[in-house]
Amino acid sequence: MIDVKEILKLKAEIVNGRHLSARGFKSVSIDSRKTSREILFFGIKGENNDGHKYIKKLARNGRIKAAVVNKSWFEKEGKSIKGCAFVIVKDTVKTLGELALIHRDEMNIPVAAIAGSNGKTTTKDLAAAVLSGKFKLHCTEGNLNNHIGLPLTLLGLNNRHDFCLLETGSNHFNELEYLCRIAKPDAALVTNIGREHLEFFGNLAGVAKEEFQVYDWVRANGSVCFYNLDDAFIRAYRRKAKEDAFTYSYGYSADLKGSIKGYDAKFRPVIEYTYNGKKHRTYVNTFGRHSFYNGLAAIALGVFFGVDAKDISAALRSYTGGSSKRMQAEMKNGVLLINDAYNSNPDSVKLGLETVKEYDTKGRKHIILADMLEMGKASEKEHYTNGKLAAEMKFDFLYTYGRDSYNTFKGAKKLKNNFYFETKDDLAEFVRKNIKRGDLVYVKGSRGMKLEEAIDKIFIN
Repeated sequence: MIDVKEILKLKAEIVNGRHLSARGFKSVSIDSRKTSREILFFGIKGENNDGHKYIKKLARNGRIKAAVVNKSWFEKEGKSIKGCAFVIVKDTVKTLGELALIHRDEMNIPVAAIAGSNGKTTTKDLAAAVLSGKFKLHCTEGNLNNHIGLPLTLLGLNNRHDFCLLETGSNHFNELEYLCRIAKPDAALVTNIGREHLEFFGNLAGVAKEEFQVYDWVRANGSVCFYNLDDAFIRAYRRKAKEDAFTYSYGYSADLKGSIKGYDAKFRPVIEYTYNGKKHRTYVNTFGRHSFYNGLAAIALGVFFGVDAKDISAALRSYTGGSSKRMQAEMKNGVLLINDAYNSNPDSVKLGLETVKEYDTKGRKHIILADMLEMGKASEKEHYTNGKLAAEMKFDFLYTYGRDSYNTFKGAKKLKNNFYFETKDDLAEFVRKNIKRGDLVYVKGSRGMKLEEAIDKIFIN
């Protein structure tokens, strides 16, 4: 519930204020398809669309009674619109963050932020499952973790909630610092430091500098930082940090010590962990090697915030995938499809290939790799390395697609069945004719490569 008092605290001019309901608004929307008179509409101008252009029709049809708009739009279009209150600001995106901060302060509940290069969404989903055993939790939906998604998440808080779990994402310097000023996290966890968005961060040190913004903010203003000691960059940062901390690790002495016990009969990762001298064992109901690391991070948040060990285990065992699209495994026409085409960088490719290598299947293993985007100057080398890795693991087939992935094809030159395609249609047709019942197909690429289009054609009925 967004109280009118919160709206009145904004740096804004209000026109037709009589249409602001004394009861406030149930929620906030930036989507013209998701509006009502109980929802405060924000006109957001994005790269491909401008929400302002829908306001006149929404107001005329009685779909909204209040909107936050840019002054430049109101001067040209808004003055003639009746029956709708306007909160007029210089920049609606910044005002969205401003209102989220005001609302977050009104709620006054603990907020934990999860950052990192790989595994943020899965870790957040696992942690949400764990923390829900004790708290009335509100958390990020999907991966709405940027300067628009995070404020929208905060504005969804209401009086029923007593804990907020946020995913925070960045691909440019200082974005996480901005998100922290809005969210004011009391706790921070960085999953790992990996080779992401190198086009903007330059190298791993640049990635670490940005991701550690959440640690810097919490150390100065919050309560506790969670440190994954298995990551060299995080381990080095922890040595410098003297404030309250909670550490977890498989390989180093830590507050929470984990042990990888392999996979059960259904290839679910089995974790044994020790906390306060007591040993516990559980499995994570997901597919993939990454779940060892994400699972221990979720356990760390759970034990620190007082979730009972039995409830932690039950949450991980019954986990159904949440909003993460990592490592989705399903049978299609007798073929096991592992769809990991939601995101891609060198570290996540390596982890994915290791998972497939470890998986025991009677059929053949087909690997489809497309471009890793935003790699900058490191692109040629990193794609070539992916190819070498696939060749070293001796997969039955490797198929590559995308301009940068031609280097993956060249890196895998020692692999017998190594194919490169210039179009997704050609790739899909070739793979479709080559796969057999009992085979495994692993698909990996950046979201922008839209590999779901190839998947649909490979498994067409």
